[in-house]
Amino acid sequence: MSNHEPGVIPKIAMGTFDPETRWRDPALARLPAMPDKDRESIVLCMDELLFPFCGPDDVLYTRCKIDPALHEYLNGLGFSFRTRYHFDLNEEDKPLPGSDVFKQCMFSLAAEQAQDLFPANRMLQTAGYSKGVALPESIPSIYAANDLRQRQSPDETLFSNAAHILSPYAITAETETYLHAAEPFNSLPDMETVVRVNSKIYSSRLLTRIGEKSCGVEANSAAEIEVIGTALLKRGPYLLKDPFGVSGKGNLLIDSEAMQRRIAEHLHKQEGSGLRVQFLQEPLLPKVTDFSSHWFIRENGKTEFISVQRMMNHQQNYSGSIKADEAFIGMLENAGYFTVMEKALRALVEDGYHGFVCFDSMILEDGEVVSIVEINARKSMGLINAYLDKWSEPYGHTGWLTFFSLGLPEGFTFGKLLQALRESGLLLTTPGDYGIVPLSSNTVMVNEILNRRRIAEGAQNNRGVPKGRLYVSVVGCDDRHRSQLVESLRQVLADLSVKVYN
Repeated sequence: MSNHEPGVIPKIAMGTFDPETRWRDPALARLPAMPDKDRESIVLCMDELLFPFCGPDDVLYTRCKIDPALHEYLNGLGFSFRTRYHFDLNEEDKPLPGSDVFKQCMFSLAAEQAQDLFPANRMLQTAGYSKGVALPESIPSIYAANDLRQRQSPDETLFSNAAHILSPYAITAETETYLHAAEPFNSLPDMETVVRVNSKIYSSRLLTRIGEKSCGVEANSAAEIEVIGTALLKRGPYLLKDPFGVSGKGNLLIDSEAMQRRIAEHLHKQEGSGLRVQFLQEPLLPKVTDFSSHWFIRENGKTEFISVQRMMNHQQNYSGSIKADEAFIGMLENAGYFTVMEKALRALVEDGYHGFVCFDSMILEDGEVVSIVEINARKSMGLINAYLDKWSEPYGHTGWLTFFSLGLPEGFTFGKLLQALRESGLLLTTPGDYGIVPLSSNTVMVNEILNRRRIAEGAQNNRGVPKGRLYVSVVGCDDRHRSQLVESLRQVLADLSVKVYN
């Protein structure tokens, strides 16, 4: 389907991952954490993963230029989309952006670019395009052939007064700046609502509001944390959760009074400097399965079910998503899970939210379904996997979205990785086949490029081992086959002298 058909509006997919760090009130006390600059650069480049939300005439607007070899490869599979970017880190005739500039929210960078292009940008918007968009001459598209694009895009509601649909990963304070610089766009929920419904405090209170059991207890001082924690420790370890903590960051497992005391002292010092303490304390439940359900709330309050995804986690860290089978969904129906979801979705509508929403959930050892662990009112990794599955759905295949944390050898390029996967026969090159689908290039290469450029510019002496993250979809016939494909991928990486840390 072409966006130029009557009533179809071009979409711009963009955003900044890890929005929780931008939603978080800077006046709140923080849990201890080790800074990781390599991780920060990688997360800033995860916006490439939004391509499954785009159709042939839509624009994927990324922080950094996607490796042309990856873009060409994805086009060949039928993921047809136009591209726009802010930085091309491989342009060695231009200086590298400063760290503070590079890590700005993508909407701030896009707003600056839009203002620079005014009024030419407005003229191009009227025509249905944005300046700087790559226009491939000829792209095969299974989206067009199978009309998948319309079926897979619940955010493509008709907006009679919008020149474009903005499809953000998450709404941040800077989104409004971009909307003013590059409007007209579709309506989005206000920032205050987005921040409120994404807080773990909101999730905990919502459970009580809809008549469901909530395990969390709010603590608003270091002293309260010790009092509540001491009671929880009598039953076992507990989780201390930052209201805007994310996978592996902002959540701590407390398993002793000594550890609790150290954390309380750390927070008490911050209270002394004027910061407020606000955390959630929850008993560590004996879970056996993590999963999530994904929905879309239209502006008129109507809701659409998208997918249930089983999550693979390792030590509180997200490590992958895969579509839940019919037996799993049937079990959830029998447990009343979807009834709880209906009540939660109604509450979100009442509170003014619309857009994508993900409910993180789990199943305990005794079979109990914990319907809401937390709410992510934004796009999510599980949702990305659900959209990837819409591509392989006509062939009856299911993909496992996962990633590998890498240490890169000197001279490594993304092109070398693609070539090695192709030569090994692992690279999925034809829709309907099985194999590995690489999903992002800059998450792999950003730190290697930055290190190399900084050394060349005399701003850095030691290369070290630059870290990267390879996101892939592992498309196999069953779990065993997918595991075999992963082991083969690990061998390809080893043959390239790439270290794999997970």
